[in-house]
Amino acid sequence: MKSELTVPYNITCGYFDCSSFRQLKVSPQRRCETFEVEYFLEDGKNTFSDGVAYPIRKNFVLICTPGEERYSELPFKTKYLKFSCEGKLAEVLRHAPKYFHVSNSIEANELLDSIASLCTLNRWDSILLHGRLLTYVSLLLSEANRQRHPDAYKSRTVRDAEEYIKEHFAEDIKLSDIASAVNLSPNYFHTLFSEVREISPREYLENYRIKVAQELLLTTELPLSEISARCGFSTQQYLTSVFKSRTGMTPTAFRHQQQSKYII
Repeated sequence: MKSELTVPYNITCGYFDCSSFRQLKVSPQRRCETFEVEYFLEDGKNTFSDGVAYPIRKNFVLICTPGEERYSELPFKTKYLKFSCEGKLAEVLRHAPKYFHVSNSIEANELLDSIASLCTLNRWDSILLHGRLLTYVSLLLSEANRQRHPDAYKSRTVRDAEEYIKEHFAEDIKLSDIASAVNLSPNYFHTLFSEVREISPREYLENYRIKVAQELLLTTELPLSEISARCGFSTQQYLTSVFKSRTGMTPTAFRHQQQSKYII
């Protein structure tokens, strides 16, 4: 039944570098016998499927279905995954976006390498292999869906990042930590966050730390050394520097100014 999820079969996975075929400018035309997933490793020219040209770009994926006619302009480097499947998985792949960018390139490449390693073993673990393959396909489909609804995805990702920052602001968190929490590469996450909020993740983190520091200055008698530690600043001097750049005054001056408002 089409509603059933059956495991794929006839699985092959590997790496292809056609730069050795320097005498060829175009690969021979062929017909896909299985589902094919091409993960391009560098920029190139174009690849064609049923007469439609798709640019060969680094970290872009092309999904082809059985029966499609294919050829490519050379040279290019790619990781590939080929397999047969039926039922629900086949239906999903036939209706999935055909060509899209993969922002979570690190996880995608690690999964492909794992699948390739399992395929080359003489006695591979079929359960592990099928699990990795389905995880990889799920990752790709999630990436494609994000690009179908980019605004909703970007807003949700930024909100999740902000929640992570609010939960871990007192720790020595880095850009890579926040990006990992929302399953993105640091560079892509920095670009996305800055686009949505119009400030960098670092600026947002420091602004939130200063906000908490202001609350502690107003509601406690804690020394600056303790406040800086509670707010994730490595030293009292660092807190003072950032605080002054954001508010125009030192933490001590801020505390005295606010306290003087309540002196009769």
